[in-house]
Formats: sequence, structure tokens, C-alpha cells
Amino acid sequence: MVRSEVKEKKKKMMKNVNKATPEYATSETLVWWDMDSCPLPNGYDPSRLGPRIDTELKNLGYNGPLTIIAVGNLDGIPYDFLKVLSSNGFVIKHSGQDIHGDMREYFISRSRLCQPPPVTIMIISGVPLLLESVTREIYVRPDCGYNLLLAYPPHSEPKQPHPSSFVRFGGEWLWDRASLLKGSSNEEKRRLDKGSVIPFSCGLCYFFCPSFEDFTSHLQSAKHARKVEVDNGGRDTRFKLALKELEAAKLSEPYLDQLRSKQSCFNRIYKRCTTLKTQSKAKMSKFQKVVSSPPNNSTSNTKKAKKNGG
Repeated sequence: MVRSEVKEKKKKMMKNVNKATPEYATSETLVWWDMDSCPLPNGYDPSRLGPRIDTELKNLGYNGPLTIIAVGNLDGIPYDFLKVLSSNGFVIKHSGQDIHGDMREYFISRSRLCQPPPVTIMIISGVPLLLESVTREIYVRPDCGYNLLLAYPPHSEPKQPHPSSFVRFGGEWLWDRASLLKGSSNEEKRRLDKGSVIPFSCGLCYFFCPSFEDFTSHLQSAKHARKVEVDNGGRDTRFKLALKELEAAKLSEPYLDQLRSKQSCFNRIYKRCTTLKTQSKAKMSKFQKVVSSPPNNSTSNTKKAKKNGG
């Protein structure tokens, strides 16, 4: 392949991608990989995925601690496949049918921190609604320190506009498996950092553990099988209700208007909380000054004189 063709293919794969700013060049990077909608090609060595993602991020200047979280419905996934991911430092999460909910829960819980550190989030998913929802969650919390990267297959590009002018937006990738996963098997990679994330978890059963063997044993347990049966039974109903609510929301007001409305509401709450916190600190400071200040001797003597009839 001639050099011009290589450049054109690379250009198509990287869409609107920017170099990392100094703030995010050495800070934490979290990659959420939706295994269900962006599976690896048949026969592809899963141990090559981590180095490939790492190389792409390093080329853009992201050199901080890297955590890759593989999320998906793991029922039926071969043991050896999961073992390779685990051995290569991946965090593995079984989410049943609700990957969307698991990721939303993560962003909501992180946003509870008052001053979280700068964090880059890369989402790899072929579900446009998931990408839009994550963007919305980050957008309404503009001062929580997130920088967003999106990766999706060419046929799954979100139809709704991304408010990139409002979000710390690092860019978008086209997750074309033939090109993104192409690379040398000898690529060097930084050591994956699991940080404070529990290595293995089942969102369906609320099961968390540090051991791969305990995790795979749980996935084969009768308790997990019963949960899967219940989850599958209610999936169609939940999907239809969610789809109905989404269509109603799209008809009622434009997408960006929804975002602006949510951000306005969040800012009002945030401003109110900040004001109350400032007032509380001021009262506490005033109280501490009164408690720590020495008694006024002249005032004390005057009170004693009045008491004695002086």
C-alpha cells in the first residue's frame, strides 16, 4: 500500500482527534470497551488489543496511567479468552443486558466527588444511544474534569450531534476492526493500572472480587444462572419502555435543548450547594473565633462591680 493510501486510511479512522492537552497528558485514562457491540475479529489474539489501544493513545500524547475495562454479557464467552484479558491487566465486568446502566452508574458516582482529578474517558461502543447518553452525563457536569474520546464502528456513528463545543472533547475514532486492530504483535505497552477499580465484577448479581478464578466460578454458579433467567425475561419489556421514552423525549424537545436544560438545572443545584457550603464555613469560622478568643477583663470587672453594688 502506498504512503498516500496509508495516510488516507489513518485519516478515516481518526475523526476529529486532537492531541492531548498538558492537563490530560499525564493524568489517568480510562477505556470502556463494549465487548458486545465491538467484538474482536474471529481468531484475533486478545492480548494484542491492549497494546494497540495503548499505541493509539500514546500517539496522541496520552501517557498517564491507563485502565482498560472490558464490559459485556460474558455468558458463553470462552474461559481462555477471559483469562488472556485478565493476564494482560484488563478489568472485566459482566453487565448482563444493561451495559448502558452500568456505565451511567459509574459516571454518576464519579461526579459526586467535589474536585476529581483530570480524567480522560474513552468509550468504545457500537451503540449510538450509549454514546449520546455518556456525552450527556459528562456535558451536564462541565467542571468534573473529564476529557471525552469516542470510538465506534462506521455504521454506528451517533445521529444526534455531540456538543463538542461544550465538552472537553478529545475526538472520535472510527472503530474499523481491520485498521484499528492492525499492528505489530511486538508493540510495547505501559503496564495497565487498575487503580481503585475492582478487577472483576458482575453487575447482575452485585458480585465483586479480586480473583479471576472466583469470578469465573461465580459466572458458572446456580445463583448467577437464576439471575440471568430473570434478567432475560424482563429484557424485552425494559427495552420497549426505554425506546418509547426516548422517542417521546425526541419529539418533545430538540436534543441540544435537553442538554442545555439539564446543565442549567445542574448549575443551579451546584451553585446552591456551593453557597450553603460557604455560609457553613463562615459560621464555623466565626464560632471558632468566639470560642478561642480570651475573655475581656474590663467587661468582666464591670459586671462584678455592678453585682457588688459598685
